[in-house]
Amino acid sequence: MAQERWVKDLMGAFEGALDISGKRGDLRGIRVLKNDKVMGARTGGPCFGNCEDDDGAEWITFQVKRMRKPKSEASEGWGGEEDFPQSEPSPGHSILEISGPTIPSPGPSGRWRDYSSLGWPGPEECQRTRRVDLTTVASTWLAVSAKNIDITEHIDFATPLQEPAAEPVCNANLPASMHTLDHLGGVANRGSIHYTGESQLKEVLQNLGKDKFSPQSFEQVGTRIAKVLEKNQTSWVLSSMAALYWRVKGQGKKAIDCLRQALNYAPHHMKDVPLISLANIFQNARLWEDALTVARMAVEIAPHFVVNHFTLANVYIAMEEFEKAMRWYESTLKLQPEFGPAKDRLRTIQCYLLTKRDRRAP
Repeated sequence: MAQERWVKDLMGAFEGALDISGKRGDLRGIRVLKNDKVMGARTGGPCFGNCEDDDGAEWITFQVKRMRKPKSEASEGWGGEEDFPQSEPSPGHSILEISGPTIPSPGPSGRWRDYSSLGWPGPEECQRTRRVDLTTVASTWLAVSAKNIDITEHIDFATPLQEPAAEPVCNANLPASMHTLDHLGGVANRGSIHYTGESQLKEVLQNLGKDKFSPQSFEQVGTRIAKVLEKNQTSWVLSSMAALYWRVKGQGKKAIDCLRQALNYAPHHMKDVPLISLANIFQNARLWEDALTVARMAVEIAPHFVVNHFTLANVYIAMEEFEKAMRWYESTLKLQPEFGPAKDRLRTIQCYLLTKRDRRAP
């Protein structure tokens, strides 16, 4: 019952903003692990990264409308602790404006009364607020449809499959370059990385062509990706979809092989798609610094996407950098004010910091 109420609350937060059958928004997903097993790593094993399983996960997908920005207006940049350049959209493309966080952190010195003017909750509100377990992991992904790319133009979902099932294989020996990020430990040591996988992404793969075709089995979609990828290894779209396939299978090395390939061939303004997947793999494997690096890169490339801000905030949470996480949850809410997961996490952090400060005050 508690889970059903949580889902209803989340869907209610998007009332008036959901467009399930339309194509006007960015398809994004959030996976919430409802236990904290993933936060601890087993000791004594040869694995590289997080060595725990991720049982008890829940996958939620939704579609969010975006505002249509007039051509004559210039987009605002976001100024936080790190200043990121604002990417200019193509004429006529929709964009969400960013005005930056309004709640500084960690806030003024003092006790509860010093925070009221900043919009922080008081002690009574914190007692009523549903707290989020900050040790849980929220896994995100960014669909190519958010980049105005029709996946059905890259993958054939219509022709009946005659040949046996196949899996999409990327070039594992692609030479290192400035684009493949081999200077990161998680990429260089991808052969020994321990990645628990995200089986909840299976539904995403099965519904890739849902706007024009009926859902297909995970194996069928994987075979279709494999067929076209075999003929076109330079397609960053296909490589990104292959990485999504391997994220479901829990094969970290093969997923990173595909993401290296996608990063190598993707135009600069498209690289946040594979970068967000890479950030999730690194976070899953407890490779915080690598996750932080690639998540920041994604925000630099596309600061108007909610999922990029939310992903970076989640990395800071995993690192227990609560003040920085607050800034990025706040900027997430500037893009999508009714984004429930960001609201809940921001309030939980504020109440945690305020309670902690109040306990220490004389």
